[in-house]
Amino acid sequence: MVKTQALSCQAPETETAEGDPHQHEPGGTDIQDVLAANRRFYQAFADRDVAGMEALWAQDRDVRCVHPGWPALSGREPVMRSWRELLGNPRSPGVRHQGEQATVCGDIGWVVCEEFVANTALVVTNLFARSGGNWRMIHHQATPISSIAAFEDASGYEDLNGRPPTLH
Repeated sequence: MVKTQALSCQAPETETAEGDPHQHEPGGTDIQDVLAANRRFYQAFADRDVAGMEALWAQDRDVRCVHPGWPALSGREPVMRSWRELLGNPRSPGVRHQGEQATVCGDIGWVVCEEFVANTALVVTNLFARSGGNWRMIHHQATPISSIAAFEDASGYEDLNGRPPTLH
């Protein structure tokens, strides 16, 4: 028998204003705090701040990361090694994000947003867990966005097997 438990969640919230750099905003909602953690993630990414990135990821939980085109990484050391490689590479392209939508269920929060790296649009899910009163990242997954318009613009395109492009 599978045991399930319903979660009480705060309603999703879309936020576009700049976040506060502090770990916890006194009087702020959990959603605001998760959005602030998400913005710290993107600030560390944009600044190539390895120490900031390492401080944001949970140390007391299993973590996972799926970079576009990479196999899934599991465990803090492989995940942090990947960020050290990406942020330490001067040829790595910059990043920006938009359209944050946050949800919180108890001590777990997540943000879905769009990320832009070089000329690639990605849809991203970032998961955070509350630890010691702060929100720490436990999962990051970025997936390229396929658009129908892009396929319509690829008229005459065929893959190596002579097939036209498909969405899946």
